[in-house]
Amino acid sequence: MTTYVLRRLLSAVPVLIGVSILVFAMLHLAPGDPARLIAGEEAEAEVLEQWRERLGLNDPLPTQYWRFVSGAIRGDLGQSLRTNRAVVEEIGDRIGNTLRLAAVGMTLAILLGLGSGTVAAVFHRRAMDNVVMVGAMLGVSIPGFWFGLLLIFVFAVTLGWFPSSGASGLRHLVLPGIALGVRAAAILARMTRSSMLEVIRRDFVRTARAKGLNERTVIYRHVLKNSLIPVITIIGLQFGALLAGTIIIEQVFTWPGLGTLLLHSLNARDYPLVQGIVLYIAVGYIAVNLAVDLLYGYLDPRIRYD
Repeated sequence: MTTYVLRRLLSAVPVLIGVSILVFAMLHLAPGDPARLIAGEEAEAEVLEQWRERLGLNDPLPTQYWRFVSGAIRGDLGQSLRTNRAVVEEIGDRIGNTLRLAAVGMTLAILLGLGSGTVAAVFHRRAMDNVVMVGAMLGVSIPGFWFGLLLIFVFAVTLGWFPSSGASGLRHLVLPGIALGVRAAAILARMTRSSMLEVIRRDFVRTARAKGLNERTVIYRHVLKNSLIPVITIIGLQFGALLAGTIIIEQVFTWPGLGTLLLHSLNARDYPLVQGIVLYIAVGYIAVNLAVDLLYGYLDPRIRYD
C-alpha cells in the first residue's frame, strides 16, 4: 500500500507541472497589464516601467516561471500584486469557507443521490423510478446560478427563512450548499441507479434471496455495497468539481471563498494569486482521486495495490 501511495504521489508531479505551465502561459497571453492596473490608467510611462521592474514583469518568461516554481517548492507562492500580502495567507483566509461550502454540497449530494438512486433501482420501471429520473434530469439541466437565484427569491426574499448572502453562521450555508449540491446529487442518483440495476441481476443476488434473506438486507448488504465502485469514482470527481466550480455559486450568494478571490484576482491580473489558487485546486483534485483509489480496496477486497 505504501509503495502504491508513493507511486501515485510521484505521478502527480508531472500533472502539477503541466497545470502550472498552462496557467502561467494563459495568464501572460491574456490582455491586460498588471502594472497599469496598479499604477492607474493615467500613469506615465516612466512610472509604469518602474512598476514592471518592481513586479519582475520585465524578466523573461522562463525566468518568471522558474521563480514561481522554485518558490512553490519551498512553500512560498509569492505575494499578491493587489494587496501585497503573501499568496499563502490570502488563500488561507478563504480556503476554509470554500471547503465548508463544498463539504455541505457534497454531503447533500451523497445523501440525496445515493438515497434516490437506490429507490429508483428498487422500484425499477415503476412510478417512483420515473419521478426520480425526471428529478435527476432537471437537476442536471438547470443552471446552478439560476437555481441559486430561485432559492434566494423563495427562501430568503419571500419566506425569509435563510439569509441570502454572507458566511457568518450555519444558516448561511444552507442555500448555497443546496444550490451547489443539487447537480452532483442528480449525477450520483443516475449512476447509483445504473450500477445497482447491473448488480441486482447477478447470480449471487438471486442466491441471497433464495437463502431467505429479507429484501432490505439483500439491497443494502449485497446490491448497494457491490455497486459502490463506480459511484465512489463519481463522488471523487464531483467533489473535485465542487472545489473548482464554486465560483458561480459564491458570486450568487456573496460567499467569501476561493472562487470569489479567483475572480477578483483574474480581473486584476494578479498573476501570483491566480497561479496559487489554481495550484491549490489541482492539489485538491489529486488528493481526492488518491483517496478514492484507496477506498476501492476497502470496498472490494479483490482489489490489491501490491
